[in-house]
Amino acid sequence: MGYLRARSGTVALISMQRDAERIEVQGRHVVALDDGNAYLAAGVAGMGVLWLPQYMANDHAARGELVPLFDGWSFDAMPMYVAFPSNRHVSAKLRAFIDWVVELMRACMRDRIRQARQRLGYCG
Repeated sequence: MGYLRARSGTVALISMQRDAERIEVQGRHVVALDDGNAYLAAGVAGMGVLWLPQYMANDHAARGELVPLFDGWSFDAMPMYVAFPSNRHVSAKLRAFIDWVVELMRACMRDRIRQARQRLGYCG
């Protein structure tokens, strides 16, 4: 299964790393989608291997519908967007939500960097 990049229409390259080993995968795809929910539904229906965030897979994995394939491997971060009409005023509530999401993602990245450094034996 391929995940299409919305802006370019190209299939996303999957990059993964374990310790010092790095692999990039560009497979042949029967299906390539640009919608996360459709991508997940096609994978659960058995149409191929998925590359998706853990939070999207958790419930399906708990029910045995999805099986993790690359335990111990880290994947490059997936882009995340907050979409809203560009011709509209950004309300205080929307601005607070955007700021919260940005800080949440920064905190997650700090944790991932710290864990990777520990795994690789870096101090500090």
